[in-house]
Amino acid sequence: MGVKEILHDREVLARLNAFLLIYFGWFIFGLLYPIVGRYSIDITKEFLKLPLTSYDFVVRLLLFVKGHVLIYYFMKSVYFLGFSGSIALSVAFLLLHKRDFQASDELFIRYFKLYVISGAIYCIFHIYAPHVVYNLPVESPAGTYLTQQEFVLPSLHNSIAAANVVTLWRYRRNWIARSIIAFNLMIPVVTLFLGHHWIYDILAGIILALIVARLTRGYSAKLPSSICSIQVSELRKITAFGIIFATIVLIIASKPSIYSSILERLLGNP
Repeated sequence: MGVKEILHDREVLARLNAFLLIYFGWFIFGLLYPIVGRYSIDITKEFLKLPLTSYDFVVRLLLFVKGHVLIYYFMKSVYFLGFSGSIALSVAFLLLHKRDFQASDELFIRYFKLYVISGAIYCIFHIYAPHVVYNLPVESPAGTYLTQQEFVLPSLHNSIAAANVVTLWRYRRNWIARSIIAFNLMIPVVTLFLGHHWIYDILAGIILALIVARLTRGYSAKLPSSICSIQVSELRKITAFGIIFATIVLIIASKPSIYSSILERLLGNP
């Protein structure tokens, strides 16, 4: 589907804005988490009593990968592209390339439910990632507000990847879809070996995604009359505004110093 067709397609523009809204809504939740999640219970100490959570196990996996330089940097690339990249590729394929509104709607509702469920869990209790617990030399976006160190169990990273695989599976004979599926299937392995997630986070994230996918199978959204009454030219302006707003959110999220000073004043910290 060409750019010109996209810019004149109400159905595509409306759904694209919906994806933008929930995606950056999650970033806003990350910004607000120090406030809304301040009473979340830390269960890391109890969690570490489980098997396969020991320092030796985590470090052994990380050292194995670091011993193979090409694999290590490949995994790092997959990790840092994994969350946003898997979403962008899946949405682009289903909505823009295939113009499959049924699959796009299923993917949208799955993302939405996974965000809501995971966010609610993080507000109730949390654990910390292996590299945080054991202070491992791992590059992580934890120094920004693009994520929070408490966003571990269930692994939203892996929930989103599993949702992408389930939704794209109908196109598995298409080489583009097959490539995106393969990319998503690498994410659980990468997050485990690089020390970003425990094996239990990954399994919990995948199981959660499979349950949500089952419950949302066949979901289809009809554009509300309020959206249908908006001129396509206006929808294009809304899309442009959404992209600009998203850029501002990303800048704030990636610069903790800007937000920290505002947050300290709101919380009344000296």
